[in-house]
Amino acid sequence: MTRIGYCANMPDQVRELVDERGNLNVYRALAHAGPPFAGWMLAGRAALTSNVVPARLRELVILRTGHLMKCPYEIAQHTPMAEGAGIGSRQLRALAADGRLADGGFTPAELTVLEMTTELLTTASLTPALLDRARESLGDERLLEVLMIINRWSGLALMINALDVDIDTDTHFAMPH
Repeated sequence: MTRIGYCANMPDQVRELVDERGNLNVYRALAHAGPPFAGWMLAGRAALTSNVVPARLRELVILRTGHLMKCPYEIAQHTPMAEGAGIGSRQLRALAADGRLADGGFTPAELTVLEMTTELLTTASLTPALLDRARESLGDERLLEVLMIINRWSGLALMINALDVDIDTDTHFAMPH
């Protein structure tokens, strides 16, 4: 059970942003932050609607992050999105924190990004060789956006875990416009 009540009375902009994403428990908990939360949600919209990182790669990174951060909430919300982006059961199993990425049948570029996500979240750094491989595979713009996705969803996982946000059973994440 969540450690903070879900916000019921929100400023109009905050209510619109929460509703845009499906009125999920996580957003109703974080909405207590008011205006800073609204800015945070707008940054999230930009991450979710950008064309720089394809949806499939974004969802691979988010799910790997959710597993490594031990965040069942993120996993529950993003698994259907990952499946919608063409990620199959074999790949979903490989993304688990104890899964073997090499068994997932990922493309070389996807595997590089997943190895980068793993190394960053488990060591808080990247070796120069892995960073160079990722830059070569992605280019600078896509690489930096992937790093921003890792940052955003690992930070979100920390907040979800700290607040023990209840997994939504009847509501799922809605992509912003």
